[in-house]
Amino acid sequence: MTERRRVRVVQAFFDRLDELLADERDVDGAPSSADFLLHDMPAVIDRLAESYESSTVPIAAGSEIRVLITSGHLVEFMAVYTLLDADEVVQIIYLEISNGFED
Repeated sequence: MTERRRVRVVQAFFDRLDELLADERDVDGAPSSADFLLHDMPAVIDRLAESYESSTVPIAAGSEIRVLITSGHLVEFMAVYTLLDADEVVQIIYLEISNGFED
């Protein structure tokens, strides 16, 4: 068994999440940012902690930024952008989602 990595979520991720999802669930059922954090992010964090290299791909040849593309419980898909810092800690730095509620 490989050792589990530590995972940190940086402020830029939360800023981006606030751009993508509202503070509260809307009347159409679109998830809130809290819904996303409670229901979709734990699995993402576990996956990054347990299998970072095999779960992510570099965004470009030679790039230090890697992306995990997956589906969620509340969103159709998400792209979670990451960096590995000098201490081998996974930094979650950015997010793109498709939640199926866009026009």
